Amino acid sequence: MSWTKSDAKKLSDQILSFSKAPECEVALSETSLTHTRFAENEITTSGAARDLSITITSRGAGKRGSVRVNDLDAEALRKAVALSEELMRSATPDPEFMEGLGPQAYPEVPSFHEDTARAGALEHRPGVKAALDEARARRLTASGFSETGVTTSAITNKKGNVGFHVGSTASYSTTMRTADGTGSGWAGFESPRFGDVRAADLAARAAKKAQASASPKELPPGAYTVILEPRAVADLLGSLFSSLSRRTVDEGRSFLSKPGGGNRIGEQVFAPIVTLRSDPFDPRLAGRPWVSGSGRAFAGFGGSGGGAASELPSRRTTWVEKGVVKAVPVDRYWAARNGLEALPFSGSVVLEGGSGTVDELVRGTERGLLVTHFFYIRSVNPLNVQLTGLTRDGLWLVEKGKIVGPVRNFRFNDSPVNVLRNVEAMSASEPAGTMVTPAIRARDFKFTSKSDAV
Repeated sequence: MSWTKSDAKKLSDQILSFSKAPECEVALSETSLTHTRFAENEITTSGAARDLSITITSRGAGKRGSVRVNDLDAEALRKAVALSEELMRSATPDPEFMEGLGPQAYPEVPSFHEDTARAGALEHRPGVKAALDEARARRLTASGFSETGVTTSAITNKKGNVGFHVGSTASYSTTMRTADGTGSGWAGFESPRFGDVRAADLAARAAKKAQASASPKELPPGAYTVILEPRAVADLLGSLFSSLSRRTVDEGRSFLSKPGGGNRIGEQVFAPIVTLRSDPFDPRLAGRPWVSGSGRAFAGFGGSGGGAASELPSRRTTWVEKGVVKAVPVDRYWAARNGLEALPFSGSVVLEGGSGTVDELVRGTERGLLVTHFFYIRSVNPLNVQLTGLTRDGLWLVEKGKIVGPVRNFRFNDSPVNVLRNVEAMSASEPAGTMVTPAIRARDFKFTSKSDAV
């Protein structure tokens, strides 16, 4: 079924009526997905799926228990509530237990679009066909994925906190390979609106990259100036916020921690052109009215008690302004313990850019490497957010403002903290995965070894 706010409230109220615990929270989530996948220049799968998840969390006496079901039968729901209470009673008391929130003023976040909800196999077909036609015409091999999704979310608890939201996402990506296997190109895009996905343009870009990256030459590993395309920037930034929570900072586990105590909030940490913020209202992003997740400290900011109905309202927040760290997220438990204001990480990350294009960044580069994106990124040192991973699907040498030719892929070993310190220039920002970022040029990016990745 397609949930309305009234439907969600009716079901949630029914579940809460079964509760005997001091606190009970209900989180409903229904996701409808459609997709078409292609590989070896042929469609391989196409389908649609709908999934319902109901999470029931009981709380009391510093304990909690959660049960997840997808059955709407009244007796099944009654048993689920009883099981959550049994789990609560048998749990060990949580020293960081936080009660659920009372009524919250969740903002309206307009991230639902009808064209995305209506998209099915017929709507995916032109984008897939564009990639297959492009690949066949250029004697390349194409693979990729076109997908749309609509998620309806609702949260309710015994204290009267209620939230409801419907959001949509559309994504498309394709990888092209040359016949000899030495060249590979990738392009992708994600947006709340299906009509914003320009599949034919993405397919042409991936094909061009594949041909331009064939027969790469070898370069020695070392520190290079890099031009990171927007998706490569987003690949790195995804790991940055693991060190940007107030608890992590205060406990000396962050690059913002000072030796012996204290923090670097309010200090110039990054290059002056770096401004980083959360904006769930940015129409280019699929924002939500409340902070998603229910984990400890960082992930959900609902306190260790967890439960989606403990979520704080999302808000616009500037984390870094002109290189100065202005704020870091603070979860409810850490805020209460230290007399701070809870500040959720609202996702919807925007790295403000400059003007111009990737080509202009290339023209301003004396010598460096142009990177399409990164792959298989893993943490090396959480304290300074040092990462390792591989370049993929297009890496080129730039000399005196011109692309000289493709080079073999590298393994890197560096941190987004250093990248944002060493930024020299940025393009205009654009959607890149689940973020909005510019392409950037940064000096001294460390490549530690060669890679056989293509």
